Amino acid sequence: MKLLLIIFLIHISGSLFGQPNKETKAVAADTSRTANERLSQQNYDLSEIEITAYRTPGQLKSTAGSISVIPANRLENSAVNIASSLSTVPGIVMQEGTLGTVKLTLRGIGSRYPYGTKKIKLFFGDIPMYSAEGETTFDDVNPEYLSRIEVLRGPASSIHGASLGGTIILYPARAEFNLEEIKLNSSIGSYGYFKNGVGYSIGTKKNDLLISLSGIQSEGYRENSKYSRYSFFINQNHVFSKKLSGNLIISGSKIRALIPSSVDSATLVNHPEKAATNWLNTKGYEHPDRVFAGYSLNYQTPREWEFSSSVFLNSRNTEENRPFNYLDESGFAYGGRILGQHTKKQGSTTFHFLAGSNLYFENVRSSLSENIGGKGTKGVLQQKGKESIYQTDVFTQLEAKIKRITITGGVNFNLSGFQYIDQFTTDTLNQSGNYNFRPILAPRLSLTWNPLNNIYLYTSVNKGFSIPSLSETLSPLGLINRDIKPEKAWSFEEGFRASLLNHTTFIDLAFYYMRVTDLIVPKRVAEDVYVGMNAGSSLHRGIEMAVQQWIIGHRTSETDSHFALIANLNYATNRYNFQNFTDNNVDYSGNKLPGMPDQNFSGSLDLKTPAGFYTQLELNTSGKIPLNDLNSQYSNSWIIMNLKAGYIFDIFKKLRIDATVKVNNLTNEKYASMVVVNAPGSASRPPRYFYPGLPRWFTFTVNLSYQNFLK
Repeated sequence: MKLLLIIFLIHISGSLFGQPNKETKAVAADTSRTANERLSQQNYDLSEIEITAYRTPGQLKSTAGSISVIPANRLENSAVNIASSLSTVPGIVMQEGTLGTVKLTLRGIGSRYPYGTKKIKLFFGDIPMYSAEGETTFDDVNPEYLSRIEVLRGPASSIHGASLGGTIILYPARAEFNLEEIKLNSSIGSYGYFKNGVGYSIGTKKNDLLISLSGIQSEGYRENSKYSRYSFFINQNHVFSKKLSGNLIISGSKIRALIPSSVDSATLVNHPEKAATNWLNTKGYEHPDRVFAGYSLNYQTPREWEFSSSVFLNSRNTEENRPFNYLDESGFAYGGRILGQHTKKQGSTTFHFLAGSNLYFENVRSSLSENIGGKGTKGVLQQKGKESIYQTDVFTQLEAKIKRITITGGVNFNLSGFQYIDQFTTDTLNQSGNYNFRPILAPRLSLTWNPLNNIYLYTSVNKGFSIPSLSETLSPLGLINRDIKPEKAWSFEEGFRASLLNHTTFIDLAFYYMRVTDLIVPKRVAEDVYVGMNAGSSLHRGIEMAVQQWIIGHRTSETDSHFALIANLNYATNRYNFQNFTDNNVDYSGNKLPGMPDQNFSGSLDLKTPAGFYTQLELNTSGKIPLNDLNSQYSNSWIIMNLKAGYIFDIFKKLRIDATVKVNNLTNEKYASMVVVNAPGSASRPPRYFYPGLPRWFTFTVNLSYQNFLK
């Protein structure tokens, strides 16, 4: 950490005292517009947004692949974290049991895991936000830290490493060029909710710096659900010369969250505010602390070559008090990336070539201790170990643009493995061992055709994979099961994008077919003894659609230029089934994957006025969800409505005030905001499948911004 602090001080001193330079990548501020005009004239046109996830910049409408963008204005809908914004992406099912219990599935991948997000990669810029075992956490990411989010749906990113579900890239917010700004925000809401934040940013020709601090507290709607989080974020960019620039990102969070856990169906209906009895008795909690940092350099040569390199550190420390044991876990990940790319034009054809490598290493220490009587008293040590994990990706990609056709081919070569050292010496069982997985080659091929102006068709074929976790490779005897293989999938996609009626209508339609093989499932080998084995496959088919409709005031229209009424609609329908799956002599082949609705919808209607008044009506729905592999029980479908109204205005052209009132769950719907699949039960205790959603609740937010335009 001392070395990291020294690097930051050197870097920031260059920012504050360096001489201005003509080269800059900071966002330019428009000093001629008032706050109201900026509100109504923001670029909400999704078809025109530039996409950079594939490292070949282009507009969303011409991108060959299922990709969604969440721009800055839609991130404003998120309060505590980015979960509500991600739930607007077709193909994503976002479930939020509590402020600290969030689960995301993408195209059905990871649905059988009872908690957490698996097999979906998350990046903050170039910094990985996932563990080497494939678990992703994003509940501590504040939306104000971001400028936009790009979501690659399905295993379509050879550059970032081909995951099964997809890849989510968070782009950090940056200071505006020629602007110094101080931001204060404060929110108050139902159930003891408070949020306060402060931010400072300054953008010059040579440097831009953004620093943000945030604190959140909530007493919670349910028993044993108190939550607090404190976080910070630093993003600093420095231009060393016309060809060389650097970027530093540091962020961290401290969370203290009580856990109410899930409840049975009767409690969901009659007493949704209750916590599970065993979690209440032990006062269950989780205390995760996280810090990550990354530094990147970008160098452009005179001959259209561009080279970039980055290094990162990611540290996490977690303590959990659970009715059955205490978990202490710490992880330290580090690694980097090197990437080179070149653009060349020959006649009417433009070639873009890139190649590089990702390195990822993580050391994880964990221990389990007795929870005496399930009453919250820490007892004797039961298990202790250390795991060292590595992943290496080598990738390349070539894109050729030939008039109205673009062909892209890429491949990712992966080497992964781990070593486990059993540090629990009380028993005679030694679980130590290592396992190096076989190399995996994951290709990608896509084609885009532009038959008419603003109409694009695309098709792509992609391969993805997911490495087993340590717990999935250990046999009941505590030895490494070397028969376990990574889960793999081939995905086939076709899509259609069109910007119609003078760019007032944007349609994004995708069809996909994916077969996942070598499913890792628990197989019974003796009485109450199970072993993880590759024993099945699943079929994922679906249709995803996003529509943006400018009803009034498109930004290119000559009239009503400061008035806008915009509808955003997102819909997904799917069929996720076990294709070949037998467990404990029960054949589940043909059954639906648990934890996933057949269809879900999200939509919003945004009104912006020249007077500074704005409103938004949100609608989110979910179909019924099968709760177990047998499909014997389902959750109810639900519809949630949210309503927001606000007013923004300037005082003396430097002080901007934005006040917002929001009513969540307007109709006071009773529903399960998260389900736990395959929850165990008995004759005396019904299975606890459900996390109750919040009833109607309110928030009031005030944002103050003082702006000083630099000369």
